[in-house]
Amino acid sequence: MIVTEAAGRYRFVTQPDHAALSGQLAAQWSGREFARPDPWHAVCIAAAHHDQGWQEYDMAPHVGENGVIDFISVPAQSWTTFYANGVTAVAATDRYAGLLASMHAAGLKRSAYGSRPGIPDRATDSRFAEFIDEQEAFQQQVAEELAGSARYGEYVDDFELEFLDTLHETGDVGDAMGGIENRSRLGEQYLLLQAFDTLSLHLCRNVTLEASSIGPIPTAEGETSDIELAPIGPGALRIDPYPFESAPLSVSVDARVVPVRESEEDLAEAYHGTERRSVEFALHR
Repeated sequence: MIVTEAAGRYRFVTQPDHAALSGQLAAQWSGREFARPDPWHAVCIAAAHHDQGWQEYDMAPHVGENGVIDFISVPAQSWTTFYANGVTAVAATDRYAGLLASMHAAGLKRSAYGSRPGIPDRATDSRFAEFIDEQEAFQQQVAEELAGSARYGEYVDDFELEFLDTLHETGDVGDAMGGIENRSRLGEQYLLLQAFDTLSLHLCRNVTLEASSIGPIPTAEGETSDIELAPIGPGALRIDPYPFESAPLSVSVDARVVPVRESEEDLAEAYHGTERRSVEFALHR
């Protein structure tokens, strides 16, 4: 759950609903200034379903010793279990999307492979080390499988396998992308997925939108750049450079707004007694 609190109320957005918003952003992403999702459908699947494993856990709010448990404070054993299950589910739908979902999941415990320094690096944390190793082995397996496939062979070649080796060794996506002769399409798609995820989180986590920046985002020229976010009204952001096909772009996420309750039982009762409502956002050039 993504939990925000204001005026004696919680606003809950489930992780799958946040991911659905990421998918909306991916589907509208432009290929003018920035790299475009490619393969488009696989990247959109990964964006829209990268948190699929949270489905069961997020059926109701959870309360711990320190209050409501949000997506950052979920117990490690639960987190690794449902992320592993989510990767498996996405990979069953599309193997390239599953590769990206696995990179995203493992990267969440490796500072997004150096691209999101605000996320702690847990690579040596015993609670997550085995999960990271298993996911990175899965990534190698799927990449080698895709390299020989009719559908995705053009997207995963020897350079991309070299990129993946370096990524796992160094934990730094920038170093891995710079270490091969060609542009890494896989590295670029991973960074795009981080941009979709980060922008969606920014919208879902802030009752009042704030100024911020998101990057690094791969450009059409093969470099990286940031986008700047500036609030211009309730639920409205100006983005520069503007990355979407249409302007303004309207997107939305489902949420439940529930009065604060102390016990998990009372909170769950209030949560399920409240209708989901659509929270609208407008993104401007």
